[in-house]
Amino acid sequence: MTNNLQTTDRIRTILIAGGTGFLGTNLATWLMGRGHRVLATGRRGRTLDGRPAIPIPVDDVDALCELMRVEKVDTLVHMACQLLPASTELEYEREIAEVHLPMFRLARELPAMGVGFTYISSGGAVYGPSSHALTSEDEPCRPISLYGQAKLEAESHLRFLARTCRLRLLIVRPSNPYGLHQSLHGKQGLVSVVLGRIADSRPLDVWGDGSTVRDYIFVEDAVQSMGELILQNADGTYNIGSGVGTSMLDVVRFAEAITGKSVTLQFHPARRADVPHLVLDITRLAALGLHHARPLHAGMRRYIEQLGMSRAD
Repeated sequence: MTNNLQTTDRIRTILIAGGTGFLGTNLATWLMGRGHRVLATGRRGRTLDGRPAIPIPVDDVDALCELMRVEKVDTLVHMACQLLPASTELEYEREIAEVHLPMFRLARELPAMGVGFTYISSGGAVYGPSSHALTSEDEPCRPISLYGQAKLEAESHLRFLARTCRLRLLIVRPSNPYGLHQSLHGKQGLVSVVLGRIADSRPLDVWGDGSTVRDYIFVEDAVQSMGELILQNADGTYNIGSGVGTSMLDVVRFAEAITGKSVTLQFHPARRADVPHLVLDITRLAALGLHHARPLHAGMRRYIEQLGMSRAD
């Protein structure tokens, strides 16, 4: 890892593979807002904000290489992932075959093309249970879910390619981003799920007693840090989070206070794949002056305003 970041004013061409989802849509918006050219590929024909996407699947390596040559792409951001924290062994095996192996083949082609590689990993699942108040990038990784294990294995092989093929590699580990374009009815993203339950007047499932602590970051702050790392040609591994932990029940309380509405909680036994406490140490990112994170209540308030769910005072 090097801290000698290079700032450039030139217009970059960045390809986001698997970039039609929540995080990819927000990262593309941030990059384009600074004048850069962004292409997104994915199985859907459009990103979540309606911009057209190139319908090339992530396992079509030849087509992706040709696209990068024709469009003179200088950075590839790989976001594709089909797994969830509760995914099964069969789904894990499918991820390896359909996402990881093609990604490794693609990454081996990039140095000769002069293209840098950014891999979007996980800032929670790769670490597993931690005995520290804050978890740094140097913490031993002991994932307890197949999702986390798959991310860790991908990181390891990409670092091998960086050592042996001179792949220019940046790995980012975002914590728990929330914000615009995240589904209110999905299975990931506690903040959005809570707001979706409030909007639909439906109960919220709580696995355990609600005391699990996570690091939540407003997506606009997360993609600013990610974008700045990409544009400054950083390499190495970086946590991207707020550096502050919040329990699940406190997230619910914040949402209820801001919206003026309550949500019914339905408690269930804790799940084995859920880590009790995980808060990211963002010292490495902050040392570069690239850490951006507003307090959770402020980010949630902004998000709720964007959704039109603010209480009428």
